Amino acid sequence: MTNTPITVDEAKDFLAANPTVEWIDIFTFDLNGIARGKRFRRDDLLDLAKGGLMMPASAFIIDPRGNSIGETGRLWETGDPDVPARILSGTLAPVLVNGATHAQAVMNLETEGDMDGRAVLAGQIARLKKQGLTPVVAVELEFYVTLPGKDGAFTLEPPPGMTTDPDAAGTYEFADMDALQPFIDDIYRIATAQGLPVDAVMQESGPAQFEINLKHKDDAVAAALDGLLLKRAVKAAAREHKLNATFMAKPHHDWCGSGMHVHLSLVDKTGANAFAGKPISPIFRHAIGGLSETMADFMAIWAQYANSYRRYVPKSYVAMTPQWGFNNRTVALRIPAGNGAATRIEHRVAGADANPYLVVAAVLAGIAHGLKTKADPGAHAEGDAEEIDAPSTLPTAWVNALEVFERSTVVREAFGTGFHDVYTRLKQTERANFERIVTSLDHLWYALVA
Repeated sequence: MTNTPITVDEAKDFLAANPTVEWIDIFTFDLNGIARGKRFRRDDLLDLAKGGLMMPASAFIIDPRGNSIGETGRLWETGDPDVPARILSGTLAPVLVNGATHAQAVMNLETEGDMDGRAVLAGQIARLKKQGLTPVVAVELEFYVTLPGKDGAFTLEPPPGMTTDPDAAGTYEFADMDALQPFIDDIYRIATAQGLPVDAVMQESGPAQFEINLKHKDDAVAAALDGLLLKRAVKAAAREHKLNATFMAKPHHDWCGSGMHVHLSLVDKTGANAFAGKPISPIFRHAIGGLSETMADFMAIWAQYANSYRRYVPKSYVAMTPQWGFNNRTVALRIPAGNGAATRIEHRVAGADANPYLVVAAVLAGIAHGLKTKADPGAHAEGDAEEIDAPSTLPTAWVNALEVFERSTVVREAFGTGFHDVYTRLKQTERANFERIVTSLDHLWYALVA
């Protein structure tokens, strides 16, 4: 996907085709993958197409609570300037709920790019294309559907008729999908209108937990954006049906976590799958080796929040070691069944709460590292990978993951010193703020025994 701005003709055609649209949300995604932008009236669209708009560059360094983080060194020191932004061609689309009165579009901010996940990902694509290799990517996302609590507060209460028993998860069953069919229909209606290549939907392994797959694209930026926009589509459909949808990595300690799986292959200049072989190519082995060697370096990308680390528990299909294997869901790097053009890696480490731009960028960075160093992944795992001694483990505590990330020359060289510094400061500040809060659990466990 290029950064081609929308034309006036494209805007006119959209308005003519969507007479019910009254408001248009125009947004970018911050480093957490949260949409940040402005809502405009219908009549503003043509002027925006002609001249663009202005946004503060600090839109990228906002924490999940909506606070701009001065500790990044990109707020007070810079004067928090506005920068030009343009709506991206091909992203203007209706949101087909609530009477189809709303639409949305993605904008590109004209910054140096070291705070923009989209630009970071584009840099990794360019790095591989210099070697004549093009990534082909698809994203899978898991999420929970719940009833809203009082005043819209989050509660983990499945809609009526659905089990709350995690020991009766209903994996691959249809009853919960039947009960929520109008909601699912709206997800697919919204996604289709927005050009999102939605594929299968399935009941996952938690009460009212689902997974939606996206079809692959040979444009990794567009594929990552599909993941971000699918989250918005799911949440828009949930609001229409007076439900909440959450991509939180671990919403309940006894229920399954929600992950983001990235399927990826590389295509060479002839259009052939560079991973294909008997059973895999040497390039693929080096790619897997690089992914394995760098997985710990990027843990702060796979797991961006305090809650993200609660997902890494045994016997949950969430790997805690950087092992690989054929058609084996207990490993971090799974090679699904299939060969030839279908040969690919399934990267299974990231939580559903992570930013797809950064997740895909980190996967590509790991592959590039492996190709550069001719890394060898060693023997593939068979059976339960948790029972096999691994050469290393992943840092599954937030503080440790951030320490590894901060020290990593791999991250710094791949993503640049600017991004490396900003992201480290952003997340270390969030961690410090989170960990200073005394919760009701502190009182329950410790107040009367200390």
